[in-house]
Amino acid sequence: MPRQADTRVRTAVHLAVLLAAACSATASAANLPFTVQTPRYEVQTDVSPGFTQLVAAHMEQINAEYARRFPGFAQGSQRFRVLVFAGERGYRRAVPRAVWGSTGVFAAPEGFLAAHLEGRTVEEVLRTLYHEGFHQFVRTAVSRTFPTWLNEGLAEYFSEATWDGRGFTAGLVPTMRLHTVQEAIRHQEYVPFDRLFSLTADSWLQNVQTGGRRADIYYCEAWSVVQFLMHGEEGRHVRALDALLKAVAEGRPAEDARREVFGPDLRAVEDAWARYMMSLTPSPKFQCRDNMEIIMVLARMLYTDPRAFRDPAALRHELLNERRARWQVQMPTGRTLHSEDLPEVNALFRCPFGRNRNEVAYVLVPNRHTGLPTLVYDDLPGIVITAYYRQEGHDLEVVVEELVRDTVPEADLRALHAARNAQFR
Repeated sequence: MPRQADTRVRTAVHLAVLLAAACSATASAANLPFTVQTPRYEVQTDVSPGFTQLVAAHMEQINAEYARRFPGFAQGSQRFRVLVFAGERGYRRAVPRAVWGSTGVFAAPEGFLAAHLEGRTVEEVLRTLYHEGFHQFVRTAVSRTFPTWLNEGLAEYFSEATWDGRGFTAGLVPTMRLHTVQEAIRHQEYVPFDRLFSLTADSWLQNVQTGGRRADIYYCEAWSVVQFLMHGEEGRHVRALDALLKAVAEGRPAEDARREVFGPDLRAVEDAWARYMMSLTPSPKFQCRDNMEIIMVLARMLYTDPRAFRDPAALRHELLNERRARWQVQMPTGRTLHSEDLPEVNALFRCPFGRNRNEVAYVLVPNRHTGLPTLVYDDLPGIVITAYYRQEGHDLEVVVEELVRDTVPEADLRALHAARNAQFR
């Protein structure tokens, strides 16, 4: 399934059912210089040896997470191909014209994954591969006629998995996905379950191929139903999910399997899902990411030259005590934060789960090449969260990215260590 250019909720368009003969001709033509083989994957890229190793390690571990969650399904012994291109041009050469404009794809029936890095962060590429990798897993291990809503919902669920240095934790609640679903419930814009569960791949495609809010709702709702079945009401629905997968794997028609598991009337399940989703808040990691993004937005608003933002503590002091300017900024949840909301402004400078008890939990490290500030939170196992500015035309866009700790360059780690010592001495 191809992924379109990422939005805040990373919408995608499902075209995998269309990729048949064209895939065979194009994938075989890819000749990439860096290759790493693992028990499950052969990863080829034209980026760098280190990047290729990173992708291979993550694909092997995310596959282990798929298999851990669904242990009753055998994948066989085949090794899957993963192609990652530095530029979109190389990606286009390897995938059919029908999916040009996407950022990643699972090309069935040949079974290879492809993605490109142009204009994207490494995190975005990895999450695309986690998503597409699940489609690959389910086609091989479970069924080639998997319910579309469940295929997409599980792929989105695993795309949000968090690396801890050894493996993955799935089931976190992202801010924008949750906000999209809660708004759809409030305004009765969500897809009723009897319709969602009966969508074919073609009807799904017709509803999401234009992108925008409709696509966001479909993908976020599919994610949210899986989140509910996995974690809602103290896990009471996990057996139903497992029973549904087992029935589909045995060749039962999707509609018959759904009726057997959930019954003919979906209203009770739909109501329980809506109550559960409205009770949720974003997971702490995502609250931390949101806080860092807002701080960078505020710094861009308050400093004429963003390079003047050198100290998060000084920015906090100015926002809380000097208040020379009135401002407002829209939060990722859609709510507006005002300069007078002092307790909430103060809370921006801490991560909800953090062990760092300082008033400011983040370290500011100037970019070695541009001098632009990078806000860093490094109190998590396996990853480092960064927020920085990226030039988009005449504007500076705020980007928040999770870096795999083991891949952070040694020079950047030294700069981070020096900045931390200076800030917290």
